[in-house]
Amino acid sequence: MKTLSRRMRAAVETTRARRRLAREIAAYQTPAERHELDLILGRHTAEQIAEIDAILRG
Repeated sequence: MKTLSRRMRAAVETTRARRRLAREIAAYQTPAERHELDLILGRHTAEQIAEIDAILRG
């Protein structure tokens, strides 16, 4: 039972973290800000930015 509870808490925290990340990404609204975000993401591998890329693709 404790394991299930831990898994549920972890799942909730993962969802919260993803929503928080989505809000942070949404703050990049102007073309200049989006360009800055693209430059930042361009420094990383596809694997490293997979979650962010998924959020950007909607």
